[in-house]
Amino acid sequence: MQVMDKTLEGLRILVTRSENQAALLCKLIEDHGGKAIRFPVIEINKSDNQQAAEKLLNNISQYDIGIFISKNAVDWTMKLLGGKYSALEDLSIIAIGATTAEVLEQFLSKHVITNNGINSESLLEIDALSADEISGKGIIIFRGEDGRELLATTLRERGAKVDYAEVYRRDCPEHDKDVINKLWVRDTPDAVIVTSNNGLQNLFSLLNDEQRSILLSKQLIVMGKRMSDFSIGFGFANPPILAEESSDEGILKAIVKWAALEKSRRVN
Repeated sequence: MQVMDKTLEGLRILVTRSENQAALLCKLIEDHGGKAIRFPVIEINKSDNQQAAEKLLNNISQYDIGIFISKNAVDWTMKLLGGKYSALEDLSIIAIGATTAEVLEQFLSKHVITNNGINSESLLEIDALSADEISGKGIIIFRGEDGRELLATTLRERGAKVDYAEVYRRDCPEHDKDVINKLWVRDTPDAVIVTSNNGLQNLFSLLNDEQRSILLSKQLIVMGKRMSDFSIGFGFANPPILAEESSDEGILKAIVKWAALEKSRRVN
């Protein structure tokens, strides 16, 4: 692989994204001279509520707006539709984050409304979800099991009728104990990327006390202020570095920012 630059040279970066979503971020890290280590802490599987989601999709005409929470929500909804993506064409389609919107537009021949942020709070600020726009309308939210309630609760307060289509679930994958021990005792990373609260909880659950202690000494890189606030309670030695964009490129910017600070610290 041809290295574009050496911004991350000598740095080992742990990527905890699910197996099917880690490739681009790992490539970006390695294109900048770093060593990307895959250690998925989230496994995405079929929802236990799939039949209920299929029933909602069969009656999609009762809704005016469809909201997709994540790329996983898009992927699993499209699997359920079995190629009949036109079923969504009569809805106004809204997505959290540019990455989710871009994936949706690969399936749909229409514009997808999105926000500049990475969470429900920022999505609720867009004009398309104001009380004037959604009062009396039907909204279907495509998401994973056991997601946050803020979005639906607020939309209902604004006068909308809201249903969930829970199209996937997040599980904690199994890892070989010898592999875990080698990673956290012998070949430890310099920084750890975690992109969800659930992922951080899973990471801790996979490690023993000694390995957790090592993890807490490393630099954590997270997405969004909500996750940054959540991570503080775990006891990391350093404040988390915050990725301000919900994309692989946004995460890379955060890594590069940290790497520059780290190299400056080592020199001084």
